[in-house]
Amino acid sequence: MKNTKPYASMQKIILFFALICFSFYVLTGDNKLSDSHIADEHLHKSLKLVVFESETCGACKSFKKDVSNDWKSNITLQNTFDFASTQDQELLKEIWATPTIVMFKDGREVSRYTGYDGNQHAFWKWFGMEILTPEQKKIAFESGTERAFTGSLLDNDATGYYVDPITGDKLFRSDTKFTSGTGWPSFFDPMPGALTFKDDGRRIEVLSASSGIHLGHVFNDGPPPSGKRYCINSAVLKFVADESI
Repeated sequence: MKNTKPYASMQKIILFFALICFSFYVLTGDNKLSDSHIADEHLHKSLKLVVFESETCGACKSFKKDVSNDWKSNITLQNTFDFASTQDQELLKEIWATPTIVMFKDGREVSRYTGYDGNQHAFWKWFGMEILTPEQKKIAFESGTERAFTGSLLDNDATGYYVDPITGDKLFRSDTKFTSGTGWPSFFDPMPGALTFKDDGRRIEVLSASSGIHLGHVFNDGPPPSGKRYCINSAVLKFVADESI
């Protein structure tokens, strides 16, 4: 009879190395996402948003009411009636309409949004395209999905709020998070009015009410009391711990 022990031993070795490679793949993906969030925080510290407005501008008042009066982003926002460049703020071209929202990085203009017609989601998309990572933008604006079990917030069990990464509005409370085993952060109840939904005939898409970005999907297989499972991508969530509020 042929000796099968060497073959069996080789199979075990191959399986062992396959498991190591898979673990490294998953952990590396998670680390990349975590690192992107860290890099994101450093980037935000170098950014500032300035709203150039005029006292008689009706659109400026609308923008203030809709957006800037309830500003929650960690990027500094300020208003000004002075349209000239300063030592700390270098404009690339003159301001010709109000409101004009200019993003400065380290004191130099990098982008601007001119005018406001009441479309908050259009403004937030411009803002999001400037501050989010490529992975976040793919999920937020192209309805992408991160790989299962790679999200940096999947196993987060700290107490606090999960907020929109663009607007800073609260989406979920930590005590509604549960382990679903699906590979994505799951919640059984959102904050009141935080979400909107879109039914494509196959699944129900979950969107942020404030920014309009894609977050994930909702299913009817969650725990009591709601029976819902809000399956959300980590990359389009920002966690704010209670002690930092």
